[in-house]
Amino acid sequence: MTGSPQNSPVVIYVNGGSCNHSVTQAGVQSIGPSCTPRAVYDPYQVHREFPARWQAYILAHYPSVGAITRVFDVSERTARNWMKGDFGAVGGHVAIAVREHGDAAIKILFLDAA
Repeated sequence: MTGSPQNSPVVIYVNGGSCNHSVTQAGVQSIGPSCTPRAVYDPYQVHREFPARWQAYILAHYPSVGAITRVFDVSERTARNWMKGDFGAVGGHVAIAVREHGDAAIKILFLDAA
């Protein structure tokens, strides 16, 4: 191309969101109104915290080991470990919790503490 600078950056608009971020060859360049930065998501922290979150859910909704074993079809040993916070649950058990208690389970298990 004649008459255009050879080193001009290529601008690609990303996500078309309200933040109007663009990416150039030199890196990220913000154009338009500034955005509030998102909190960094650490999946390993979520994994580490899950047994405590599961314990909080179990203690809030089940008064006894027997109630836990009936609803989740687990052994007494597993139910006791959940009550002590020694272990979290597998996906199927989480699905049962969400079906049993809906938003209350989601709040305890997944939402950040205020």
